[in-house]
Amino acid sequence: MRNQLRSSSRARRLAAAFALAPLSVAAFSCGDDTPPEDVPPDNQPPEYADPAVLEPNADGVFELRFGPTEVTIDGKRYCVPAYNGQIPGPTLRIPAGTDRRVRVNLHNEFTKSDYHEVAGLGANGTSSCHDFNVTNLHGHGLHVQPNYTTPGVGEACAGEGCGPDGRFHGDNVLIQVEPGESAQYRWDIDEFEPHHEGTDWYHPHVHGATAIQVSSGAAGAMIIEGPTDDIPGISTAKERVMVMNMLPLDADDTVPLAEGEACTEDNLSFRNFLPVTESMPALINGKLKPVMTTPPGQVERWRFVHAGNPDEVAISLHRAKDDTCDSWEEEKIELTQIARDGITMQKFFVSDEMWVSPGYRVDALVKMPQEKQTLCLVSTPEFLESTAIAVLKVDPAAGDPTETNMPDETALADVAPPTTWTASVDGVETEVGCDTVTTVHQKIVLLVPTPGEEPETVPDGDTELTECDPNEHDHGGSTDGPPCVCPAPNINCRKFEDRRARNYRSDRVMTVDTSERWEISGFDGHPFHIHINPFLACPNQSNKEPNFPHWRDTMFVMAAEGPRQVLTHFKSFTGQFVIHCHKLNHEDEGMMELVEICKNGDEECLCQRTENGECILQSDCQVDDLQCQFAKEATAAYPGVPAPNLELCGPETPGP
Repeated sequence: MRNQLRSSSRARRLAAAFALAPLSVAAFSCGDDTPPEDVPPDNQPPEYADPAVLEPNADGVFELRFGPTEVTIDGKRYCVPAYNGQIPGPTLRIPAGTDRRVRVNLHNEFTKSDYHEVAGLGANGTSSCHDFNVTNLHGHGLHVQPNYTTPGVGEACAGEGCGPDGRFHGDNVLIQVEPGESAQYRWDIDEFEPHHEGTDWYHPHVHGATAIQVSSGAAGAMIIEGPTDDIPGISTAKERVMVMNMLPLDADDTVPLAEGEACTEDNLSFRNFLPVTESMPALINGKLKPVMTTPPGQVERWRFVHAGNPDEVAISLHRAKDDTCDSWEEEKIELTQIARDGITMQKFFVSDEMWVSPGYRVDALVKMPQEKQTLCLVSTPEFLESTAIAVLKVDPAAGDPTETNMPDETALADVAPPTTWTASVDGVETEVGCDTVTTVHQKIVLLVPTPGEEPETVPDGDTELTECDPNEHDHGGSTDGPPCVCPAPNINCRKFEDRRARNYRSDRVMTVDTSERWEISGFDGHPFHIHINPFLACPNQSNKEPNFPHWRDTMFVMAAEGPRQVLTHFKSFTGQFVIHCHKLNHEDEGMMELVEICKNGDEECLCQRTENGECILQSDCQVDDLQCQFAKEATAAYPGVPAPNLELCGPETPGP
């Protein structure tokens, strides 16, 4: 059931996906004078390269340009929306410091709107209509102001694309940067304390267009430097930034550019929402099966970003049986993970694979063998065959290693964020940790099925998703219909658009500098992601994830593995941000909530008022919102079935 929201043509398209010949990518943005990189000769595998690093301009500002971009793949040219003429986007590298204000100007170089339908269940679900050329920017992993910079802090914003009162946008995903417009962001990453160092990334986050833009390659790594980078054994290791994208190359309606045809916004190759739900070939830094070279004994640090959609995959390293990694030995080489989701862990997690879901980042160390040989970096999607995504040549001809010793594990604990802290819990200042705060304050379920029913399965055959007129769609929002049904997809039996249609200010509210224990579960497998505030993952029995307390911002949950227990800490910032499933097609379909952190005593933020002036939480239900009231009962009972409720549901109440 876990693949219920994917198209039924998945197997047919997969066969073509993994039959592609080796490819390379040469990219440039329309209007950019930079020539495309050389394409390797026929039948020659592409050479591995880190993504280009973006240098700030003379004012210290990173200039990101989102627009039509030509990419050459396996001898065919495609036109896709991307950043700065390349896939993936350029890496933003932020040097170590204690008072860093990261300026980013985002320019939308499209000139007009382009509306398309979005729908799940192989396009058989409820459709909505979204402009695929509207964009914005999300710093995935940042702990910064969510809406706008703090008044009076730093210089004022001037010119086009500012927030109110001369403030810059923070990590604001609630704005829309229309075609031809720009937005100015400033991420004050050390506003309250030095930001944790690590591997993060950036990508668009406009609801309804997120999946199509990210799946087209609009994503890039963001490296925040800090004390972990100075640890002996890490500081001189060979570093690789590895961004994994999954472009819909083999979709039925993907159209390469014709010979001599220029890349413009009128002939983009990928415009259909359906392919973003499909498994596609994995590109590493825009290349399929690139070849890396490294000296024997070299310690390498891999900064791995899963910027693809929709599959979780196991990444493993094997000895090759041939020079091109067409086959490999079954035994896996150990990988030593030192950070998850851009946050250093207090000890090593040693495993024979990196298990990653969309949105994950993993920092891993690997010591190369002493003998000359070929290694294969292998990706294994769940339920699908393994495929080599990179070839690694261990060869003395690569020169002398820069580091041959692994770091001391105890050095991590000196720089990793603590896993206990003091905060207000239920109104009382207390020491917070996995062993001390045991009461579950909030229950979050990704995809609650309607009680008594299995979630819908994908019907046979595809339904078309086409261009659309936004005036003829309600964007999925509906306030009528049967109340005792959980819309698909959902969080806690509620859908993002439905709450917006009823003018709920927020879907979940907390108070700043408080902590809670959350129980997070998923019916059929979903990566839960929260913006702005990472959470502490408490020990679990999974062999895929570290089974000791460690910080995360994205975590895969599924019914078969049971709920996950996490501790939140909303320690610094007030404002609105979102939680959602990082299978981005699910997020675009409504699997998202609007979260708000309020100041202590701010009743306008915390409360929605009833007709008699009574304060109920913003996250609670309006009096006449029967579906919301049913959703509360269904979520509380999950994975069981709520007791019959004739008042809400009538005589056909779901129940045992």
